[in-house]
Amino acid sequence: MSAHESEWTLRRLHAGELVLAEAARVRAHAASCTACGGMLRGIESNQTRFEQEHPYERFEAGVARALERQQQQGAVRPAPRRWVGTAVALAASVLVVVLARPLMPQGAGWDRSKGGDVAELRIGGGPGPQREARPDAPEALEPGERVMLGYKAGTHRYMAAVSVDAIGEVTPLHPESGTSATMEAGSELHWLQGSWELTGSGVERVVLVMSAEPFTVESLVEAARRAFAAADGDVERMTSLAVPGEQTHWVLLKP
Repeated sequence: MSAHESEWTLRRLHAGELVLAEAARVRAHAASCTACGGMLRGIESNQTRFEQEHPYERFEAGVARALERQQQQGAVRPAPRRWVGTAVALAASVLVVVLARPLMPQGAGWDRSKGGDVAELRIGGGPGPQREARPDAPEALEPGERVMLGYKAGTHRYMAAVSVDAIGEVTPLHPESGTSATMEAGSELHWLQGSWELTGSGVERVVLVMSAEPFTVESLVEAARRAFAAADGDVERMTSLAVPGEQTHWVLLKP
């Protein structure tokens, strides 16, 4: 058994996710352990830097621009989608998720990477603290919580993301149509604009695909439908989609 706390545990401590007794134990250990104490300080420092790079005014301006677009287009009713992902609803989601509890940037720790690429899904905006969803275990959502998707480009240049619900409905998340989006280069995580709120109940799978070559959103949607059918309509049992590149899956349990 390791004498050190995992980065995941230290992140949960920083986010306020540990129960009081566990938080006290981990904090006491970090105070006496050079390695864990250094990692915790690094997490705190990265959080401060993230907040400085993503100030309130930036998100407030995004909401104002979205409102202006809505007024110009005369779109006063929400889009008929299961995900709140466009215009005012999308921009307001960013405001709620990021300003209520700023997202913690990624650091070293459990392996999120695929050949140098990194994919991350963040949950926030609800009654609980923000947290990162792990691909290796289902994550329960609280009412009102939204998700954000981020990536760090490594060997791949193009990406797209979809969701699959319990009845097999596949929804393109980013981009919503056309061809895969070009990934931004750099050593920092890049967050897709806005956030999404899943409606209804049951299980939902989110898949982010990164590829060296561009691909159509429709091909990804069709691959997700085939994977759902191959799993006999059980979204939790779905395996990798038959598309080129690397992919990360998250299973979310809607309230």
